[in-house]
Amino acid sequence: MALRYFSGGDPLDIADLHGVADDEVLNSVWDITDAIHLTPEMNITFPETYHDQIECAQGFKVKSRIDIECCVGCIDGMLVWMNQPTSKDQKVIGFGPTKFFCGQKKKFGLNMMGVCDSQRRFIWVKVNMPGAASDFYAFDESVLKQKLEATGFLRPCLCLFGDNAYVNSTYMCTPWRNVCQGLKDSMNFFHSQVRINIECAFGILVHRWGILRKPMPVNISVGEILSLVLALCKLHNYCINKKSAVDPPCEADVANIMMLGGLFLPWMDNSKDAYWEYNSRDRPNELLDGGVHMDDHTEAQRRQYRHDLDKPCHKILAEVIRMGYERPDYSRDRLQAGEDEL
Repeated sequence: MALRYFSGGDPLDIADLHGVADDEVLNSVWDITDAIHLTPEMNITFPETYHDQIECAQGFKVKSRIDIECCVGCIDGMLVWMNQPTSKDQKVIGFGPTKFFCGQKKKFGLNMMGVCDSQRRFIWVKVNMPGAASDFYAFDESVLKQKLEATGFLRPCLCLFGDNAYVNSTYMCTPWRNVCQGLKDSMNFFHSQVRINIECAFGILVHRWGILRKPMPVNISVGEILSLVLALCKLHNYCINKKSAVDPPCEADVANIMMLGGLFLPWMDNSKDAYWEYNSRDRPNELLDGGVHMDDHTEAQRRQYRHDLDKPCHKILAEVIRMGYERPDYSRDRLQAGEDEL
């Protein structure tokens, strides 16, 4: 019952199918959620030893066309969609009602920060900021950032890969801004080829657990949402470890998601195949990129990292220049086509 609910199923339909009372569905959900959190093997942990960090970086190197070997994880933010929170809910994370409204996506929600490895498993997840928070601010307030800045925690020359919501530093590599050709543009392509793994991780998460494609039910508190989302991330990792396919949702669940104003994912929802893999055409755009803004921080806060030495972005660019790497023509054509559409 819980898995069907996680997949976006209607609790009334689920209860009818199993011949149980309506409230038994949510009882099952919280029993399973608690069991997941009580299983140490399913904990999500950022690699803290140099050996484990190097292992993560080697995974990304295998996926990189130019053997980028400095990426220990890819970071991004996603909106966890919810209904307007109550006064009690607002106290859970200590922000007022307007902070839960994401102006970029015109939805109430929470900013979920995630870091994934090369297999698109989450190695760090935090859901403690309202939907209006920028990814920069959410990361700036995180314990992970404090750890990365602590001497000796992160192996030298390793870093996270993020988009331009973040800023280049000794432990963060982001794309070069305002370039559309030349060597920096080529570096941006190879950077994106690695960074896209976190977008895929979020995409797979949303596709597998359809409850994230619609507003969280009003009878689930913010505290319960935090617990539920973390459990879904743990199950996401478990499924990847077990090489479990992402099955297309049943028609009843798609109908329930659509009825509640949820996201329609045409590539998946129209699929009749028994086995389905994440496709970029089903990128959950309505949930991603909501934290790419500067409404809660200043340019000065971003510039404080400008004079950091030994930034990974400079080293990667130097390697691109030395080896003469260029963005592939097919990618340039696709980029131009996308710009024309916009």
